[in-house]
Amino acid sequence: MKRLVMKRLVAILLVCGQIALAGTTSVHWRDLGSLIPDKNVIVSLVNGKSVKGRTASIEPDSIVLATRGGRVPVPRQSVQEIRVARKTSYKWRLIGVAVGGGVGAAIAIPVLAETHNEGSGTYDAAAAGLIGGLAALGFFGGWRADHSSDVITVLPD
Repeated sequence: MKRLVMKRLVAILLVCGQIALAGTTSVHWRDLGSLIPDKNVIVSLVNGKSVKGRTASIEPDSIVLATRGGRVPVPRQSVQEIRVARKTSYKWRLIGVAVGGGVGAAIAIPVLAETHNEGSGTYDAAAAGLIGGLAALGFFGGWRADHSSDVITVLPD
């Protein structure tokens, strides 16, 4: 029984780890136009600063971002990487809660079945805490996956 639970737990952790990873892409400057048209981006600069905005246009020598302060051209030479925010949803949060709660229940139910045979209810609160805690952990892991971003590095021509 313990082996089965451990196998399931390892499988779930591996799947959740893959979900949370952000995608990384390397492209040439000329190909940026098809990847980030009119998207929310964070452009990391070579000097360590960053500029956040919506892609307005991509010129041969700069990327123009629409920010709260207006349109900001970012020279091509100063761009280190571009982070593109993925569309946020609630899908992975729901999956995380279901998987976390399911794993908690899979662990807690056999323990409760064994202890209730002896007429004891002392583990009920611990079982509820385990199920709720793993469901909350699944929620936060799902939130991270829902709010991830893709990283684009610009290759030299």
